[in-house]
Amino acid sequence: MSNVAEFIEVRKSIETLARQITLSVEQHTVQNSKQHLDEANRQLEVLKAMVDNDVQVIVAGRLSRQLTGLGTKVETVLSKLPASKRVAGKKAAPKKPAGKRSKAAAITVSAEPLEVPEIVIFERP
Repeated sequence: MSNVAEFIEVRKSIETLARQITLSVEQHTVQNSKQHLDEANRQLEVLKAMVDNDVQVIVAGRLSRQLTGLGTKVETVLSKLPASKRVAGKKAAPKKPAGKRSKAAAITVSAEPLEVPEIVIFERP
């Protein structure tokens, strides 16, 4: 049987990792957030094995949903990063100095017409 104090310690550890993942996602440091997410998921499996009562089942479910949501955010941030920043250990290519843009590159033309709202008038009988 698991000790309640051990359950609480693991829960606190997962919640701390969740906060770190949130901060990493906000700062777009994907590698840190993925490492924290992997560690939190490992600890969640340990926590689920410790579940002994209804309250602990609720806590484990809440943490599971929270980590699933954070995993989605991490994947979203990862998909938005350029390919050069996705690979761990690979340095990003040096940035090219900004030059003048041509007028053609600066102007974008929309092929779709603007939406015109439809006005409906209701008459009284």
